Amino acid sequence: MEIRNLKTFLKVATLKNFTSAAKELGYSQANVSAQIKQLEQELEAPLFNRIGRKVTLTQYAEELLPYALQIVSTAVEMENLLHTNESLGGTVRVGMVESLFHAVGEDLIREYHRRFPRVTMDIVVDGTSVLKERLRQDTLDMACLIDDPLNTDEWQIFCAAGTKVVAVVNPFHPFAQRKKIRPEDISGHELVMMEATAPYSIGFMNSMAKKHLDTRPFLTLQSADTAADMAEKDELIAVIPYYTAAKAIREGRLCALDIAGFDLTQDIQAVLHRDKVPVPQLRGFADIFREKIETLAR
Repeated sequence: MEIRNLKTFLKVATLKNFTSAAKELGYSQANVSAQIKQLEQELEAPLFNRIGRKVTLTQYAEELLPYALQIVSTAVEMENLLHTNESLGGTVRVGMVESLFHAVGEDLIREYHRRFPRVTMDIVVDGTSVLKERLRQDTLDMACLIDDPLNTDEWQIFCAAGTKVVAVVNPFHPFAQRKKIRPEDISGHELVMMEATAPYSIGFMNSMAKKHLDTRPFLTLQSADTAADMAEKDELIAVIPYYTAAKAIREGRLCALDIAGFDLTQDIQAVLHRDKVPVPQLRGFADIFREKIETLAR
């Protein structure tokens, strides 16, 4: 059984498309089909259902996936056994949500380049839902997200650290001096939140909806830091990850509200799609990201 065929199997399994897999691997479509056919003959089992242009995994393929990933990952580790980080090359395509990029991105990139000087980084900043879809399409290798704990059936999770989601106001806001805020008090006040697809925005809205409260924001943003800045200057409430506001809270420029019954925690996570081979360059990125978020999530 050839490692090359297993690599091709993993690529087709990820993209669900022979033509796209061939293009990314630099093979002809006929070559990809031949490799998959050879693998099916060796296993004596069909791996893909081909109905029209649609490609889906058979049950045999689903069962093969973790073994194929383990074999290919081990082969990659063996190939790089005598290579130092400094000698590794290639490109890593990493997505980050805006709040994490603003919090740790520059330091992370600087440290990664120091440890892996020959690796090119392609960094994409976007929302969690977009980044996860790009992982599924294999147009990203890894994503650094803030989300609910992700399902390990679909994702390889290389690090995770919890962080609270908070509602913040400036010290002059009417709520700033109150020890406890009732959820119904928030209804009708001006809210700034992240885009509607942000998991913690969904969590906040769901929490308020359970109490039959209308807490629709007057403004949605992609930048949690912009939301925090606006809360400092105006009489409004921003719902953002704690790490975005932590410095301003410590310095007295923002106050975190204690809302009765509201306790939302999200996970900061570095993830790969389940079919992605975690090459040393990606493991290195995840290791540095873990170091950076250990203090960030406190």
